[in-house]
Amino acid sequence: MLEEPVSKFTNHKLVVVEKNVTVTDTVKVMVESKIDSVLVSENDDVVGIVTNKDILSEVVAKGKNPNDVKVIEIAHKPIIEIHKDSSVNDAISLMNKYDIRRLVVKNDERTIGIISRKQIVGNLNEYAIALPELETPSKYVCPYCGSVFQDKKIFSSHIDDIHIGKGLLEGNIAKAGI
Repeated sequence: MLEEPVSKFTNHKLVVVEKNVTVTDTVKVMVESKIDSVLVSENDDVVGIVTNKDILSEVVAKGKNPNDVKVIEIAHKPIIEIHKDSSVNDAISLMNKYDIRRLVVKNDERTIGIISRKQIVGNLNEYAIALPELETPSKYVCPYCGSVFQDKKIFSSHIDDIHIGKGLLEGNIAKAGI
């Protein structure tokens, strides 16, 4: 998966708002579009990105009025871009380098989508290896003497009393004679 091109995991649903739109109006667009980030444009060029987290940390947490704050004021700029043919591994490296969770994906001429850490992680199931299910034991076998117990508490007491010394597992070293 790490060598797959980012284009395979790119979300092509782009929503762009103009830089002078208020945060309130931006949130309305995000809710209507069912997305968690928007691109911000200036003179038909994408110049930044705003996420739900940005709105919470830069507006709500600071007690600012979202009707007064323009989206460009909280946008991350410049945006970090990646070419559609780059690998997922390259995308992860860029996200880690810049401590971000989204990259703008471009072809040779224009922005074509966004790839997010969530999209990469959400597709891991497709590449996962099935592991056998672990079972809870129905009986417990003492590794010291081979005695078999049906109850975990009795098994634990047996080890404490017979093999280790009463109280050692509870932290009482004095009783163990150490």
